[in-house]
Amino acid sequence: MKPKTMMLMVVAIGCGLAASYMTSKLLAERNTTQEEEPKVKILVAKVRVPAWVPIKEPEKYFEEKEVPESLAPKKGLHELSKVKDQRLAVGLSEGEYVLEDKLVNVEQAGLIAKLPPGMRAIALKVNAESLAGGFVLPGYRVDVVSTTRGNPQESSSKIILQNMLVLAVDTIANRDGQTNSILGSTVTLAATPEEAQRLSLAAALGELRLTLRTPDDNKIVRLPGARWDDLGKPTRDAGANKEEEEPVAVVSAPPVPPLPPLPKDAPLPMSLTEKAPEPTPPPPPPPPPLEKHTMVIVNGDYVQKAVFTRDPVLKVWTNGSLDRGSADAPPRRLPPPPPPPTPTEEEKSGERGHISVDIAQE
Repeated sequence: MKPKTMMLMVVAIGCGLAASYMTSKLLAERNTTQEEEPKVKILVAKVRVPAWVPIKEPEKYFEEKEVPESLAPKKGLHELSKVKDQRLAVGLSEGEYVLEDKLVNVEQAGLIAKLPPGMRAIALKVNAESLAGGFVLPGYRVDVVSTTRGNPQESSSKIILQNMLVLAVDTIANRDGQTNSILGSTVTLAATPEEAQRLSLAAALGELRLTLRTPDDNKIVRLPGARWDDLGKPTRDAGANKEEEEPVAVVSAPPVPPLPPLPKDAPLPMSLTEKAPEPTPPPPPPPPPLEKHTMVIVNGDYVQKAVFTRDPVLKVWTNGSLDRGSADAPPRRLPPPPPPPTPTEEEKSGERGHISVDIAQE
């Protein structure tokens, strides 16, 4: 083998050994660095989490997982308390990291973040006149007045809802310190489902107006609806009726259904000014019948009848059928009996007269 070839082989072998040494050293240093790198905890979705759902129990959806600090995302969340009562703008799949950018902020939530629990947002058409001149702003409290029109006897106006929260005017949901009025065409109120039904019905039947309240006024007043006949009457004195303006609980009740029409032949109802006829007293009970006895006296051919009545007070018997003038009247004669058979001698010797007395009780 030539010397030149031998030198090239030695140089190649030396370069290979040097490269192998440097590679093994580099790999050893890298392994040492990974073992010494600190780890951090980060929240990871353990199940699929839908978007816009309030997270009441974060431990059901997320878990803490330790990852190397170099692999952890910069905006990752590290504690379960950071996601409690929050919402996600986008859904998460199992194993995804929970980032701050994926949580719903106030700007993204809009009216949803301002709605109290159990409330709904409902929009109403308004103008400058019905919007208190445009001074109704988001965050204010208003009363809703409903006016229905017809003939003078049927027209009425009434406060149907009080102390309602204004969520937005048109598309403006946040009030800055420089805006004093907004002339909008719609206003959005926070209402319960039942209040939303009333507002929808009142808007379809007539006109709605909003009256502005002061921030420290949360009283609920009871007022009857105003009609045509009430326009000339004096208004209620607020100072003399303070007791009636005390806060009361708002009770939502369903509307009273209309009464069915009366038939043509039905009697008209009695006016409120007429007095009901006094009831006729029942007749007194009849007195108990008097106790009577009738005595029949038979004296031969003569028969006499006497009726005796028992006095219920004196407890004595009186002759109530004959008066004094008729007491001496001759007794009534009975018709003659048929002739008796011819008696024998023995019967003639033993024949005697007799008097029989019969007493009959009625």
